[in-house]
Amino acid sequence: MKTLYIHADYLEFNVKKATPVAEDITDEEKQGRFEEVLVAFISVEKRDEDNPDAVAKAAAKDIKETAETVGAERIVLYPYAHLSSSLSSPSVGKDVMRKIEELVGGDVHRVPFGWYKAFKISCKGHPLSELSREITGEEEVSKPEGKDEHFVYTLDGKMINPEDFKDGTECFQIMMKKEALHEESKLSGEPKYLRLCKKFGIQWESMSDAGHMSFSPKGALIFDLCSDYSWQTVNSTGLPVYTVKGTNMFNLDEGPVAEHAKLFGDRLYKIETEKHSYVLRYAACHQQFAMMRNWNMSYKNLPFGAFEVADSYRLEQSGETMLCFRTRRMNMPDLHVVCNGMDAAEEWFEKLDERIYQEAEKLGRDYEMLVNFSSKDAFEQHKGLISNLMKKHNKPALLHFYPEGINYYWTVNIEYHILDDMKRAREIGTVQIDIGNAHRFGIRYVDEKGKEEYPIILHCAVIGTIERYIYTLLDTAVQMEASGKVGCLPVWVNPEQVRLLTVSDVHQKRANELADTIQSNSVRVSVDDRSITVGKKVRQAKQDWCSYVIVIGDNELESDSFDVYVRSEDKNVKMTIPELIERIKGECANKPFRPLYMPRDLSRRVDFVDQA
Repeated sequence: MKTLYIHADYLEFNVKKATPVAEDITDEEKQGRFEEVLVAFISVEKRDEDNPDAVAKAAAKDIKETAETVGAERIVLYPYAHLSSSLSSPSVGKDVMRKIEELVGGDVHRVPFGWYKAFKISCKGHPLSELSREITGEEEVSKPEGKDEHFVYTLDGKMINPEDFKDGTECFQIMMKKEALHEESKLSGEPKYLRLCKKFGIQWESMSDAGHMSFSPKGALIFDLCSDYSWQTVNSTGLPVYTVKGTNMFNLDEGPVAEHAKLFGDRLYKIETEKHSYVLRYAACHQQFAMMRNWNMSYKNLPFGAFEVADSYRLEQSGETMLCFRTRRMNMPDLHVVCNGMDAAEEWFEKLDERIYQEAEKLGRDYEMLVNFSSKDAFEQHKGLISNLMKKHNKPALLHFYPEGINYYWTVNIEYHILDDMKRAREIGTVQIDIGNAHRFGIRYVDEKGKEEYPIILHCAVIGTIERYIYTLLDTAVQMEASGKVGCLPVWVNPEQVRLLTVSDVHQKRANELADTIQSNSVRVSVDDRSITVGKKVRQAKQDWCSYVIVIGDNELESDSFDVYVRSEDKNVKMTIPELIERIKGECANKPFRPLYMPRDLSRRVDFVDQA
């Protein structure tokens, strides 16, 4: 903050025109005259945003001391943008000016913020009548009461210190040691899933910031299918769902945005323009809540969900980024469930928990629960809910109690962890009860008595981020290989479901006819029509992890029965094309479909250097 103090005989001002960031004022506040006054011209700066309360406190102290020193009878606070070239956002500037006014107290007056003004001032001209200051404010950290605590909550209702708990699955033990005891073994060697990332064209983008990914056609197809599937999962819960889309950049001058942004500290991506500061969203919350505040909602409409696959940004430490798992840009399939009261919130919390577990089970995976509470009171409030979930899954839970004394916007959230090939507990799905953001954003509904109420909002990512769901798919395939099986992707998400291999050019027509039939039944099919040996084509198809492979030679020109290589079984199976189509349709039932993202004929494809 930069200030200019003038001890004056008088100050007169008149407002002329409002700027876009002008505060609302009354007619009386549009002009004023103050005599025997210390006028403090103030520029609130960008750096003050890190600790505005401390800066306001330091400024108020200095202004009062200066007024006493020069013998001023009253104080006027004058927002003045011309003392600095690095101004704070208008919202912070207004808040700091108001805070200084409150802290100075007594005969203090504040000139309106955000208005063009004409003014006259008569400086007294003594040695201390013109003073300048640069005020930083000392860091003031509000320390929460107590500290983080962890306990294992058993099925019989006991609370056990993590150091003393020796039961549970391997995943639970590893999760507990990492989260509660801060013990984690070092990794050795390159993670095996990275080989599959390379195979499917999933990589870091070297020409972007650290932690940003790019996807070649196969990876892009996998990504979009997983995104489509995330939409299907939330729309099959029985909940009315409103799908929305919005921007990824929000103005920090908006109070709710600024307040919510403070919760994420230095993990934010910020964009500065000439007039405003913006934050890149770190979930779909901003956009969905900004929309919901303008929706006319009745208790009859609740509960309902709002959904978006939101590109989200979190400034993770560059040394901690991990392809597909910990990224700076992620895509969050964010479902928010708007509930009329805590009973409804807990009911849907339990339903979403069930769906989260079901999605893991479909991949042959299992979850362990890390349950976070904002306070001990929150645990008592939701104790019955968590006990029910534990009994349903027949598992203990690791409880994490956040320090008391912090005004959290949520009460409970669960992080669902799998155990990956590297023996790491990885968080995938999440669900949370939010009691604060409806108030912050002004989201209301009308209850049975016609009274406006604030809803409770659930946050849920059923399958985790799209990137983390892909990570789970790839890690599952790696663990298949580790168990002695052939690694494969689920057929619905495999970029190439069927590949036909021609022995020579004379078999091309037959291969194309079969490919047309397969393709017309919403099955992704490619044709390897290149002038290379059949042996090389077979090896390439297996390296590409095609779900089904058929060689088209002389015997297949007239026959309707084919030897089909089935990757999931690692053997040939005799079947007709209609039987193959029906088999694939069964494997892909209730799953999304998209066509190939590259030419069907391999002879027309470019060579991707990022593929194995």
